[in-house]
Amino acid sequence: MAKDLELFDNKILVLYILDTNSKALSINQIAKFCEDFEDITYFDICAYVEELKRSNYISETLQDSTLLYEITENGILTLSELLELIPGVNLYNIKKIINKNMVKIKTDYSIDTTIMPIKSEEFKVSCYIKDGNDELVNITIYAGNKAQAKNISRNWSKNAETIYSKLLEMMTKEEN
Repeated sequence: MAKDLELFDNKILVLYILDTNSKALSINQIAKFCEDFEDITYFDICAYVEELKRSNYISETLQDSTLLYEITENGILTLSELLELIPGVNLYNIKKIINKNMVKIKTDYSIDTTIMPIKSEEFKVSCYIKDGNDELVNITIYAGNKAQAKNISRNWSKNAETIYSKLLEMMTKEEN
């Protein structure tokens, strides 16, 4: 009975992690969130994700050869009902651990831009992706006005991974 209750709690934990994130997560990212929880292994997380997917609590999408998971409407409704069953102290500790790991994950991988003025209506936009301390890509683009600079920044934030993958593919392709 105790083992069944632990499995139930851990599945709720996976749902909660997916619910608190604004974007879909990979298994590796979910595992990073769970690093500080005792008795949860990577393989456990894989099993929980499969069970939650079969029950239509989460959905799976393939993006750039990585499987990503996000909570479904059914998962959100179920989670909101089940969270009431978790004692306040435990929920507080769960939130504390997840928030700590969220900061760690965000610093491990970041996509951002910096807009730098050149002259009155000319700007440079530095677009980058960092993985920890390693800079994977940094592209600086000229923008003729502030609106164009903002569009570059916004589009980079939405499409950075796709742009990076395409650049890498194009730049590593062997010419005949």
